[in-house]
Amino acid sequence: MRRLLPALAALLALPLPVLADGGPPASERCTPLAAQALDCPIVITINPEGRVSAAIAGALPPPAAYGAPIELAVAVVNQGFSTGRLEARLVGSPAAAATLDFHPEPLKGAPLERRILRVTLTGGAPTDLTIAFSLRNESPDLGGRDRVHMLLRGE
Repeated sequence: MRRLLPALAALLALPLPVLADGGPPASERCTPLAAQALDCPIVITINPEGRVSAAIAGALPPPAAYGAPIELAVAVVNQGFSTGRLEARLVGSPAAAATLDFHPEPLKGAPLERRILRVTLTGGAPTDLTIAFSLRNESPDLGGRDRVHMLLRGE
């Protein structure tokens, strides 16, 4: 049982549960994969069926000057070992107030990959953005779990 739980937690990128006898020390309760993913403001999870879910998991970077890109680190937790192209797009009305730069390179199939998402604000006011992520040629999530919402402002 002690070897099964860490292996399962590493596969699913989840924190280890606390066992009845106290379990692992606090420093080992978060798997290395999950700890690396938490360093990024956006975490994308691709499950074995190819469904994409996205979440804000960390602090957003400080504001940048209008017209300059704001770089957001994106962690891709690939539970299905997918090698498809991960794409991002702006959804909703503020598309004119911002531009998005995210290169849809094929995933390598590794359990954890990092990408950079660049958002450039063009307007002079804080902008409420919704960004949807998907694998190319896959159906989008009907429940909206493939999207992150954020309020960005420039200087």
